[in-house]
Amino acid sequence: MGSIWFSGRGVVDSIAELIGYKLGLVVSEEDLATAVASHGLAELWPLEMDASYRYRSEVLEELAHRMLAAFGDADAASMLEEPLVVRRLVREFPELAEDFGPLDYTLKRLPQLKPPVGSNLIDPGPLLDEVEEQWGPRGVVIASRLMLIMDQHMVANPWSKVRRKEYPSRAALRDLFTSEHLPLPMGLFFDQRFIDYLDANSTALEEMHWRQFEGLVAERLRREGLRVELGPGRADEGVDVRAWNPDAGSDAPAVMLVQCKRTRNKVDRVVVKALAADVDFEGARQGMVATTSSWSPGARHTVESRGYPVEEANRDTLITWLTQMRTPGTGVWLAGSTPTPQ
Repeated sequence: MGSIWFSGRGVVDSIAELIGYKLGLVVSEEDLATAVASHGLAELWPLEMDASYRYRSEVLEELAHRMLAAFGDADAASMLEEPLVVRRLVREFPELAEDFGPLDYTLKRLPQLKPPVGSNLIDPGPLLDEVEEQWGPRGVVIASRLMLIMDQHMVANPWSKVRRKEYPSRAALRDLFTSEHLPLPMGLFFDQRFIDYLDANSTALEEMHWRQFEGLVAERLRREGLRVELGPGRADEGVDVRAWNPDAGSDAPAVMLVQCKRTRNKVDRVVVKALAADVDFEGARQGMVATTSSWSPGARHTVESRGYPVEEANRDTLITWLTQMRTPGTGVWLAGSTPTPQ
């Protein structure tokens, strides 16, 4: 492999631009330094901005993959675990050791597929039909899995122009930690890029701005199919989010009231008692106290002993939410045109 000379500043600027292009995030030098420290990348990162560094191309690609993964690209992380496409397929489908046909055929035909004029998406349907004709449904599953893995490679490849999603503008990562504003399209409450970032950096949950945390909780409830109203953020009298069943009338009581606590401290019984009172007063079905920490034993005992209809969404709950909400792998294939491998 060849080598490339970069100044320290050149490496930093290149990685920042890569993250901006691929993930739609504006990151600062401080953001990059934080990612280097928290994800164990110091040995790959330049120490001095004015010094010159010689990078082998494979090392530079590893650095790019690891930085993309650190800022929320799950595909880049999977590429690091197993970079060789064919080896991944053989591990998943041992029968390929006896019949390499569908994999070999698909590999040879893929470079011949081209998107229609004016589009970046390719319809693999005709190729899958060819594979099915020769190898049946199992061949289609193998070919489809190959396409999906190659898609991940193209999205995560720092040298390709393919990116997971097109954003109208870039979002500044610092807003996750400093901004009280949620400037999103109608009906959305939290930026998907921040979800992906937090999924890769759960330790940042406690550092995010309290208003962004309210937005995250509201977005989770929206994705569960509820009609959600996010409170004003201040002077909300203890209820940050209200949610209704989607078919509920305009005068129906909320099905859920939520109090959000972005804190390192445990939530005490005073908070759950106050929310239980609000649930009763408004005629809601249940309440939720969502926190970046957890409830105190006293809070749990109070809810259990008094039968309060209040549930806990703690840090572990949030981490599960983030994994479920992160951006799914996408890329060059026409949506819905490749079957899910069984």
